[in-house]
Amino acid sequence: MSVEGVFKHFPIRQGIVFKKEIARVHAVDGVDLTVRRGETLGVVGESGCGKSTLARCLAALHPVTRGRIVFEGQDVTKLSGAGLKAFRRDVQMIFQDPYGSLNPRRRVGSIIGDPFAIHGIAGGAERKRRVQELMELVGLNPEHFNRFPAEFSGGQRQRIGIARALALRPKMIICDEPVSALDVSIQAQVINLLKDLQDEMGLTYVFIAHDLSVVRYVSDRVAVMYLGRVVESATEDELYAGPRHPYAAALLSAASIADPDEAERAERIVLSGDVPSPIDPPSGCRFHPRCPKARDRCTVDDPPLIVRPGDAPDHLTACHFPVERGENLARESAAIAQVSTEPDLPEAST
Repeated sequence: MSVEGVFKHFPIRQGIVFKKEIARVHAVDGVDLTVRRGETLGVVGESGCGKSTLARCLAALHPVTRGRIVFEGQDVTKLSGAGLKAFRRDVQMIFQDPYGSLNPRRRVGSIIGDPFAIHGIAGGAERKRRVQELMELVGLNPEHFNRFPAEFSGGQRQRIGIARALALRPKMIICDEPVSALDVSIQAQVINLLKDLQDEMGLTYVFIAHDLSVVRYVSDRVAVMYLGRVVESATEDELYAGPRHPYAAALLSAASIADPDEAERAERIVLSGDVPSPIDPPSGCRFHPRCPKARDRCTVDDPPLIVRPGDAPDHLTACHFPVERGENLARESAAIAQVSTEPDLPEAST
């Protein structure tokens, strides 16, 4: 899948009868990505940066404002009717909330069997057999075919969602924070299940999550998003070893570290200010109001997502002044924060 300059804006309207558009939320604002066959692409970023909106655009659940999404040579943004229905067989989605993504009034067998009914693949006893096979594949008891979602735990409900996504044997699955609502022990079970299914079925994943350790464990490549844009993209090893974008460096510095000695030595990069509003994003580089390395150029010139000198060919960074190897960004950000919080003393009277 190739994502080329994708924008998704949500209009804000005012009025009762004649509604007038007064502003727009820039949820996704010019994203370029490539998802390769058989890999797991992790997508990380703060809440509200556009990860889930991007996921829904990739799955053709949201129409894009402009740009192209090309899947196996076909422009997904122009599909409709039978073409869109065929696309659904190849690209499926696992939603974040295992409680809200399942209809509480329907039995589990009916929920998992919906893809077979919609696409006219199997019916009757054959459909029931396939649904029970899927339930067994994801670690559920096939005998619980007639139970309602309320009779399952959170982890089991997420397994139901995974089984539904696998029903049509898709080529790609978009996982929108599939473990964020689960306990840690259940998270490990679901993550390992997804990895086993990928090895067995040759699946491609787009894996969205807030937990940076989970993303590192499951991903081959990672894309970092900030305020609707991808600011850095690299292999998992390269990004975690040496992030080049100041925001990516700050984000990774906030990740939890299991080793207490290493955690004590680690220096966290504390950013100043708040995330700008996606309704009125800043000019130039979106990150410049909070960046410890920002200069005048950053306020007017939007940096392209390209390979910077000294980086690998697939390590892309959108920054005019990327973090250099061995640079201590934590001390720079601490110095800026100290200056910005020092009180202004009154001038001495003569």
